[in-house]
Amino acid sequence: MTSDGGKRIGIIGGGPAGLAAIKACLEQGFEPRAFERQDVLGGTWVYRESPDPLHPEAAAVYHCLKTNTSKALFGYSDFRPPPEWAPYSTHRQCLEYFQSYAKTFQLGKYIRFNTEVTKLYPADDYETTGRWRLRFRGQANEDATEEEFDAVMICTGFYSNANLPVYPGQNTFMGGISTGNSYRNNFKYLNKKVLVVGGGISGGDIGIDISNTSKQTFISSRNGYTLTPLIGSNGWPLDIYTSRRFVQLFAPNFEMWIATRESEKRFQPAELGLFPPNRGHWPNGSVLNDNFINQVACGKIIPKPGIQCFTKTGVVFSDGSEVNDLDHVMFCTGYRNTIPFLDDSELPGPLGERGLYSYVFPAKMTHQTLACIGFIKVLSCGSPISVIEMQTRWVAQVWAGNCILPSKEEMLAAVHDRNEEHYTRYGRENHQIEAIPYMDQLASRIGCYPSFLKVLFSDPLLAVYMFYSPVVPSTYRLMGPHKWNGARAAILNAWNTSFEGTRCTTRSGQMPEITQALKFGLFALAFVLLFIIIVMLLS
Repeated sequence: MTSDGGKRIGIIGGGPAGLAAIKACLEQGFEPRAFERQDVLGGTWVYRESPDPLHPEAAAVYHCLKTNTSKALFGYSDFRPPPEWAPYSTHRQCLEYFQSYAKTFQLGKYIRFNTEVTKLYPADDYETTGRWRLRFRGQANEDATEEEFDAVMICTGFYSNANLPVYPGQNTFMGGISTGNSYRNNFKYLNKKVLVVGGGISGGDIGIDISNTSKQTFISSRNGYTLTPLIGSNGWPLDIYTSRRFVQLFAPNFEMWIATRESEKRFQPAELGLFPPNRGHWPNGSVLNDNFINQVACGKIIPKPGIQCFTKTGVVFSDGSEVNDLDHVMFCTGYRNTIPFLDDSELPGPLGERGLYSYVFPAKMTHQTLACIGFIKVLSCGSPISVIEMQTRWVAQVWAGNCILPSKEEMLAAVHDRNEEHYTRYGRENHQIEAIPYMDQLASRIGCYPSFLKVLFSDPLLAVYMFYSPVVPSTYRLMGPHKWNGARAAILNAWNTSFEGTRCTTRSGQMPEITQALKFGLFALAFVLLFIIIVMLLS
């Protein structure tokens, strides 16, 4: 493996993506310099009682937020969550985890805090060198300063500009209107009549929280409701089951079918007024909160279809129904895909039209020295943290010369094909990914994708666990560049550690569930080997 120690890398953002980017650069011997506009690391995961006055439209965590990825799948590949965590963790625990990660790998010294990047543009010699210039300033009205870098990773994601839709009559509405990024807790909605717009993750979470104190809460979704339980019918986190390697061998819709089946075991959506989305592909969003259906069943939340128009005191919906005397409307309708410090002349058009090859490299650029990290939405099982870490590892390998990108024409063609597929599946290009197939793809390019057959002959027990157990992030640290000695143990203990933080007694040895897993895994492995042998004999 080669190393390019003289390469200076600019990193915009000091959140989970920025931390992963710093570490990936250090692993390759680069010189990273990160810029974070807040006074602490953690990015969106830093809880503040009120919105940032300089950036009120930016994303922020709310008081009741918890992860919707279970502990087994959460986090970085070589730094596992603490064993005392419950299966799902709070935003405070997550922030402590990121701070511990930064401390363990000494990443904080590479971050310049209280510093906002105001402009990113190609250097004068970009056409020959591919270098970029960053303009930044401190928040104490300091004069702007510029520095030049060999390459830049944008680690801010696209959660910087909350989307506020506009409907007919909205400007005449006499109640309050806000976006979900400003929400912190439900105190101000005591005995209020509230409409939450948006049937996704934040809409579900905030709607549930408000319904605990409000007089009545309504939730509106124009695309129907997809309810994905966090805990499956067998008592385990659902994503542990849907992320198993053998499940990933089936068509992508199989994972969706499992989640839908688990939901329908618990309730009848139509009977509760929850009209379903279009079947046959992954939806644009999903409610990931097991309390949602309880609040609907108790009448605390009343589901409604999309908005048609506002009146002075309420809202008329697309089915003709109307809600009057509303005190507040909360829009949980996502974010605009913008990069405020990057001129449209440098990377024109909406994010989908910017041509991000593998959701990272702008294919239209002359040099691939600009990388967009975290400009994705993880739709199926898997942790966004693990995905962005894999992106940074791939980028570092590309810039080190260990991975070769396709030609500009080939990258543009790949982006075009992907956009066409997304329009077919979702009706628009929306940067949604299925985490495990995507990480497998990047891992194959890096050289850290674990070969099942190689592992089978060198470590049969590990191979069985890899096939039947969840694809934990440490799977991609078994081999290849910067492998981790703790990866094997993390894979073998994926089942046992899921409830380690909540058990009443300490268990030793393998859990009964693991024995069942091994039996099923051995059967499935034998079937796969038999299939391979038959194919070889017939070919």
